[in-house]
Amino acid sequence: MSQKDYKQLEDFLIDDSFQKYCSGEDKNCILYWQQYCLNHPEQAVMIHQAKRVYQLLVGNRKAVNTQLEQLKMKLQDTAAESVPSYPIRWARWAGIAAMFVAMVAAGIWYYNRPVKEIPTQSIKAVGLVYQTKKGEKKTVELVDGSIVTLNSASKLEISADFNAESRQVRLMGEGYFQVAKNKEKPFIVQAPDFDIRVLGTTFNVKSYSEEPTAEALLVEGSIEMKSKGQQENSVVIKPNQKITVFKSLEGAAISHPKTDKPVINTLPIREIAIENIALAESNIAEIPDIAWKENRLEIVDQDFESLRRTLERWYDVDIQLRGEQLKQYRFTATFSKETISEVLRALQKVEPFKFEVYGKKITISEK
Repeated sequence: MSQKDYKQLEDFLIDDSFQKYCSGEDKNCILYWQQYCLNHPEQAVMIHQAKRVYQLLVGNRKAVNTQLEQLKMKLQDTAAESVPSYPIRWARWAGIAAMFVAMVAAGIWYYNRPVKEIPTQSIKAVGLVYQTKKGEKKTVELVDGSIVTLNSASKLEISADFNAESRQVRLMGEGYFQVAKNKEKPFIVQAPDFDIRVLGTTFNVKSYSEEPTAEALLVEGSIEMKSKGQQENSVVIKPNQKITVFKSLEGAAISHPKTDKPVINTLPIREIAIENIALAESNIAEIPDIAWKENRLEIVDQDFESLRRTLERWYDVDIQLRGEQLKQYRFTATFSKETISEVLRALQKVEPFKFEVYGKKITISEK
């Protein structure tokens, strides 16, 4: 990849390697842009805004003019109250928006869209409860023939009247569902951030309370998801699509022009993003999101704070991060049978840090 001169937001967006970095589809591009970010800290805010714009643009299925107007409004709202903004040449951006619409099959659904009702009622009484500890996985078969595999630190509650008129369960954590077909009795998964309704299908749900996002990945069949919150919406996804609910959207740390103190800019928008997983059916097991089911730990462009939570659940440990520089580190790797110490030693070859292990307590600090 040749070094280019990036001065405007659109300079990043029209770069093919930057698009692949944002989408996480090319490891070489991810590594390149990770290093670029480290080498150009003065462009941190602009790079962050470019990534946010990429997320807003990719796969938006509305007309380009409508999309562009909404993008203007969102960026103007984001730039309000002492947030530094960069000059945007909107005529050129119309072409960029059109390019993204043509290139990427994904979507952004905002919480102010009309709601399609899903007849879901809260579980009145819990019958059975299945639970896993950190570092543990468990597979259970329900009375209707459905099979659920729970990832570590997860909990599945089964309604007391399960398989009577409907099949309702409640999930906290992560689970892989292989739902037995029954058109007369819909299968409903209630999670903290959304409800999922299916008739018979295979999908993965990830909804940990400590994570900033909640996700559902469809392997086969179809699922209808209804988000929860003050403004709700419903969407249907197809096989090899993943839907992500952003619980909160925090912007980059920036300097206030008067006090020169860093402040956090928060976007006033909760959103749902849908992306296509470009894999053939024969390669379903290779999808990073469900690699855990095959006892593979897949790390894809993950920051240290997010990785910390993943490692804690995977290895049943408590990890403490010490040092602001650690927040800038991002990792892409695959592990299977390695110990936590072996994992950390491998990650040290990517970024400089040191760690100390005291039983189940681990301290990671700057080197």
